[in-house]
Amino acid sequence: MAIKSVFLVAPAETTDAETGAAHFAIGLAKAHNAQITIFAVALDVTTPGRDTDVRSVAASLASAADASGVPSTLVTEHSHALGVHEVVAEHARLHDLSVIGNTSLGLLNERMLAEYLMFESGRPVIVVPDQHSTAFESGALGVAWDNSAAAARALGDAIALLEPEQIHFLTISGEKALPTDMDSEALVKVTKRRGVEADHKTASLSGGSIGSTLQQEATTAGSTLLVMGAYGHSRLRSFVLGSATADILKNNKMPTFLSH
Repeated sequence: MAIKSVFLVAPAETTDAETGAAHFAIGLAKAHNAQITIFAVALDVTTPGRDTDVRSVAASLASAADASGVPSTLVTEHSHALGVHEVVAEHARLHDLSVIGNTSLGLLNERMLAEYLMFESGRPVIVVPDQHSTAFESGALGVAWDNSAAAARALGDAIALLEPEQIHFLTISGEKALPTDMDSEALVKVTKRRGVEADHKTASLSGGSIGSTLQQEATTAGSTLLVMGAYGHSRLRSFVLGSATADILKNNKMPTFLSH
């Protein structure tokens, strides 16, 4: 089940067709011969002087998609009976996955929307650093592996949607207990049965944060995308994230596929 439909969240204030989430989403759709739905919205409407020309931003993204041979659908209006985060999640539920940036400025920002999408859209989310400009490549994925149900869900979603050629399983020791009755040989062997080459590495936390360590190991292994399960629960609509998920959102250095 390859990707057929990509949903891009495009804040008018920060979106650039040449970098970040928009550039990545268009490349992703092109690589999979998929359609892209562009949801352009003004998030920071309280700050004077910020560019909030939603239609202009949407048109520029549609032009970039067209130049790449990607069919696009534009959404520039929404009901104000719901919050923006609720409207975004409703749209995201109709697509294979969502792509969003990670800016944290403003009362409502991309990072908040990314958190909401993780837990409320029912679909995977790819969070892309703002200045990321490398074209999408589906060859090798770095998969954060801790023997959990969330990691397994993310692995299954990533294989089904991204159809990678190679998976580098990454286990970080020293951050939390990782009880298991299985060895890495079984993990690699079963993954290869699914038609994907795989290997496994255990690395030490060694003073850095879990998020930075995962991203460093994924990059060193040659991965173009980090895959991990998203942890957390909702308490009165306030998300309490697991340390790895929260750290990735705070220190996002590479595109990260998150599934809950």
